[in-house]
Amino acid sequence: MRMLYKAVDSVALWMHRMSGLLLISMMAIVVVDVATRALFDVSDGHWDLTFLGGIELVSFGLLLCILFSLPHCVDKGQVVVDLFTQNMSKATERLVNGLYTLAFAALWLAMSWRFYHAYTAALETMETSQDLLLPLSDIYLLVVAATFILGLRSLLVGIRGLTTRKVPSGQPTSPKTEHNQTAEGEHR
Repeated sequence: MRMLYKAVDSVALWMHRMSGLLLISMMAIVVVDVATRALFDVSDGHWDLTFLGGIELVSFGLLLCILFSLPHCVDKGQVVVDLFTQNMSKATERLVNGLYTLAFAALWLAMSWRFYHAYTAALETMETSQDLLLPLSDIYLLVVAATFILGLRSLLVGIRGLTTRKVPSGQPTSPKTEHNQTAEGEHR
């Protein structure tokens, strides 16, 4: 089981790094697109270096950027309403975090299943994107893989959170506990 955890964690880290490259490429596409349009306007249409599909590339890039970064971030901290968890014991808080992460896993595995059906439909109809005529089946296949890894990593993080004694790194602790630890450290 430990090898599965390490393998999925490694894939999630690799995807996170790919997400950073996608973000940089999206920024470059936007800068080039805006610059070429400005050059076109300034030259009264004499220099037409504009290109088709900039918006499409950025929108697909944003989709993949988000989906590629989420698997690595699952255990780095979730949005937790401290109002509900601040007075809970560590064991109860760990249970709530674990169950929440398992529910998150179920959601993303269901999304992966749904995108798989979209992938097969796009493959059968040979559907393409509007501007660049990219096959949507290829994009859906990347989305299926990303959502599956996100669901699998969430499942493993949820199981890990429920079966370990301590709160996993990156999981928020209650503010009351942090305050007490700080106060105790100052008095020593």
